[in-house]
Amino acid sequence: MSAPSAAPAAGAAPLRHRWLELSLLSLARTGMGVQFQSVGALGPLLLGVLAADYAELGSLIGAYSLVGVLVALPAGWLIARVGDRRALLGALALMAAGGLALALAPGFGVAMAGRLVAGGGASVLAIICAKRVLDRFQGREVAPAMGVMLAAWPAGIGLALLLLPLFGEAWRLGLLAAALLPALALPALWWAVPGAPRAAEAAGQGAPRMAPLQRGEWPGLLAVGVAWASYNACFAVALGFGPALLVARGAAPAEAGAVASLIGFAILPLLPLGGALGERFGRPLLVCAACILACIAALLAWVAGAPALLCLAAYGLISAPPAALIMAQLGRVLPPSSRPFGVGVYYTLFYAGMALMPPLAGWLRDATGAPEAPILAAAGFMAVALLALVPLGRR
Repeated sequence: MSAPSAAPAAGAAPLRHRWLELSLLSLARTGMGVQFQSVGALGPLLLGVLAADYAELGSLIGAYSLVGVLVALPAGWLIARVGDRRALLGALALMAAGGLALALAPGFGVAMAGRLVAGGGASVLAIICAKRVLDRFQGREVAPAMGVMLAAWPAGIGLALLLLPLFGEAWRLGLLAAALLPALALPALWWAVPGAPRAAEAAGQGAPRMAPLQRGEWPGLLAVGVAWASYNACFAVALGFGPALLVARGAAPAEAGAVASLIGFAILPLLPLGGALGERFGRPLLVCAACILACIAALLAWVAGAPALLCLAAYGLISAPPAALIMAQLGRVLPPSSRPFGVGVYYTLFYAGMALMPPLAGWLRDATGAPEAPILAAAGFMAVALLALVPLGRR
């Protein structure tokens, strides 16, 4: 994929508008977090209507990421062909349409279709947001800008857990509200993101080609991809099934959502800075491993009966540094020439893990009848992330 020119393209927004664009992209990512978590936040209310059991509920949670397995590799080619603006607006339209279908679904089949459509849009949105930040920011501005963008996702998850359960029996209105943010972001980003010549046409070339990986690059890439997928699957399962565990232990649905939202909100303070702190310590993988072990301990302590408020707040806070530290490893295992294809593989592993692991956690809940089973599965997923760091430490 050809590198963008240093000079702004005709009609491009001035660089001084990049923080406004970042704010609107963050709004869209916040909506993505709300939409992703909407099923988990309303999970106990959806059982018997949109999901027959916890396995189907887990499938609805994981379905949001399933399309990403197919989208990740060709997404760069698609974006280059149609341009950032068109791809971005199309992604938001799919998210809004899929969210509407979920809210109006009469049963599991239509609900699943809605989640797949919305998840496809969200997969493209995630890649475009990262690309736009790298295109619009340079030097020391990249890290804080990327931190702001990354923080929008857990903020949306926390908002979903805090607000959506308040709809109670009117849960379809809650699902409609989750579809509203992408719909609102669409006209705002239509205005903020400029149209530009298609990358391939501007370069006078055909469709861009993605260079294959060298044999020696695969082990490190697979290790980082597995670590990232397992880390995020743990986060998703803890958020998706945490409210159900709290309800099983006597909490009201609204109270359970508010308590579980601590995970999404507690991660925010260290998410932009945690990676930088780990790098400054000089042993980023050691810091990452220590934080992952602490996360596992917090989840196991909650299962064992420790106060949920303390355990979930600790888990959310401590889980922040590994996010940036694992992502930073991607730049270390991939040279620039291999990154277009390598990042596609990376996102494919991420979406595959996010699509498969939550249903596994739901199946364990059904098979054992224990509301703690998904949280134990989440701790196991985090242990997989820890094991995936081992080959990275030997490089």
